Amino acid sequence: MNTGNNDYSHLKEEITSSERVFDGKVIKVDHSRVKLPDGASANREIVYHKGAVALVAVADDEMYFVRQYRVATDDFLLEIPAGKIEVGEAPDETAVKELKEEIGGVAETLRKIHGFYVSPGFSNEYVHLYEADDLTIDKQALDDDEFLDIVKIRLSDLPAQLENGAFQDAKTVIGVQYVIAKFNL
Repeated sequence: MNTGNNDYSHLKEEITSSERVFDGKVIKVDHSRVKLPDGASANREIVYHKGAVALVAVADDEMYFVRQYRVATDDFLLEIPAGKIEVGEAPDETAVKELKEEIGGVAETLRKIHGFYVSPGFSNEYVHLYEADDLTIDKQALDDDEFLDIVKIRLSDLPAQLENGAFQDAKTVIGVQYVIAKFNL
């Protein structure tokens, strides 16, 4: 995506061949050959993902997180509520669904505040970051394969938690930084 009026076409790589090496439920992986801007060739491994949403959820001077075990990191991570976009689902729909599933939250309004690529060096996964306004908390509606705890952190404690490394994933770091800036913490 060109983010300005400048012409960056001299930097573009062109896929000349591609082989699907994995076709899973969540991701697809291609091994591709590309023509570089200087005419040389190189290999690229590309992970394709449908995208995800993440939510900044604040109520009563506390920010909502979930703690869950992540097999890929072999660790229990503290994360903002999030989930992958299903086929045929708009990001706004996913945001409403995931807020309810993970923390039992219902927002009067959801506002998209930002979007970002998770790791564009090898993946097209794009996360839509939302803010849940006028939040009401009810019961979680977890999927059958979801096991997580709700964690609330006082807004005034967020800067210290961020500095101490309590948040290890990008979407959560971005969400916490947003809240710190918004509330001048």
